[in-house]
Amino acid sequence: MISRFTLLASLALVAFVPLALAHKGATGVVKERMDLMDSQKDAMKILGLMAKGKTPFDAAKAAAAAKDIETTAAKIHELFPEGSSGGHSDAKPEVWTKWDEFTGDAEALQAAAKTLATVLDAGGPDWKSDFQKVTDACKTCHKTFRAEKD
Repeated sequence: MISRFTLLASLALVAFVPLALAHKGATGVVKERMDLMDSQKDAMKILGLMAKGKTPFDAAKAAAAAKDIETTAAKIHELFPEGSSGGHSDAKPEVWTKWDEFTGDAEALQAAAKTLATVLDAGGPDWKSDFQKVTDACKTCHKTFRAEKD
């Protein structure tokens, strides 16, 4: 039986796959935010593979990945200026109509990633529960603010 954690970690990784295809033709701030999300996808992949035991656990690499997510999460709100929807953007209009919730989700991701990085830096053995919180933060934001792929 697949554990809830394994299932959610797998879903987090799969959720980022379509991003690579979306970059074609994107420019300006839309491309910048797609690139930022790609960076987060790469960091999540490092953590997810370690969490599932598919790659050996490396605390330093895991902490660096968590710090990358923390750093990029702090920049999310800057990359969604009003009027930057449509075209290649997967952002739903709710990004701007529920701005406080959107930025709150980004702040929650940043805080979860910071906690994860701290736990990993300290060599905490229970880092997977903190990784789950990062995964949950991504999922929460995408559910409300990212358009579904066809």
